[in-house]
Amino acid sequence: MSESAATTTEPTTRPSGEREAGGVPIVLDGVTKKYPGTDSAAVDDIHLDIAPGDIVMLVGPSGCGKTTTMRMINRLIEPTSGRILIDGEDVLSLNDVKLRRTIGYVIQQIGLFPHLTIESNVSMVPKLLGWDKARIATRVEEMLSVVGLDPAEFAHRYPRQLSGGQQQRVGVARALCADPPIMLMDEPFGAVDPITRTKLQDEFLNLQQRLHKTIVFVTHDFDEAVKMGDKIAVLDKGSRIAQYASPEEILTSPADDFVSGFVGHGATLKRLQLERLDSLDLHPADVAEQGVEPLPMRSTLHDVLDAMIADGLDAVQVVDDGHIVGTVTLEDLLGRVRELRAEADARTGGAASESRPGATPGTTPDPELEAGQRKDDPT
Repeated sequence: MSESAATTTEPTTRPSGEREAGGVPIVLDGVTKKYPGTDSAAVDDIHLDIAPGDIVMLVGPSGCGKTTTMRMINRLIEPTSGRILIDGEDVLSLNDVKLRRTIGYVIQQIGLFPHLTIESNVSMVPKLLGWDKARIATRVEEMLSVVGLDPAEFAHRYPRQLSGGQQQRVGVARALCADPPIMLMDEPFGAVDPITRTKLQDEFLNLQQRLHKTIVFVTHDFDEAVKMGDKIAVLDKGSRIAQYASPEEILTSPADDFVSGFVGHGATLKRLQLERLDSLDLHPADVAEQGVEPLPMRSTLHDVLDAMIADGLDAVQVVDDGHIVGTVTLEDLLGRVRELRAEADARTGGAASESRPGATPGTTPDPELEAGQRKDDPT
């Protein structure tokens, strides 16, 4: 929380009183949504406990009720039955408009007002809450800086003058501006190109390390769920929770065939998204080819492997806080893949390896990785 926000006596931005920035628990207790004239419920008796400060990913096939479930938390959709508790308070006992002003909301379409400047868009909720002008100006400047937009350059522009990625950053800044303990995010990075999407994901994870908000995040992309989530709720029709667990547990121990099918092939490679470069022992910096842009220490091993294969590299330097700290090699990553596969084989008695097409017992080949190793082989 900014200093000005911490010392003000302005109206609270949360249903349960002023608090330091950070998340609060959310409980969905037997929540059901059934629309009039329908035979089955869109969301049927869902139970979900979300810990403060966690990012919980809701993932599942189209029509399973992911977005409906999320929108019932801020009562954009009213539940038919059940209870939704935010920090112990039943949201149905609260004024719905005031409730929504205490919850950040980011959507794929961004939803910026085209006739308002970026400054006016970001400051919308604090103005509704009655903050004074000085506090609003300080907070808007802080939030634009936090999401990587220079206030002096962007505050007085209009949405049409920004790229898609910049507009999405403004959407995040607006959702955070009133310092809500909770954020709801409905496929927020789904409308941008893959490179921008990866960058926005990384920036948001870095931001979350500072803010520790409680976040409910809807996505169709299981890889995004693995990368972003502290926990993943895999939903089937009617928002039946097929599995609610950490990404690693879902990848290594899917609850049933439905979850296995949703995880898809390449669970071992997906696990590389859970590990970062600081988990490896780096080589001296001069091992890598000079002139190649280094990768940040916060990069996942999956991102590093993608970059190496795409650029035809056997090694790349690693940078931390602006300084080169070492080098990671392709063999380091392949070695970690082999270790993960060995762990999987130990759990399944070798079935994980032998079930792959073309694999011989006791081996763990991977066509994609082998192709990466052969990238410079003229044969």
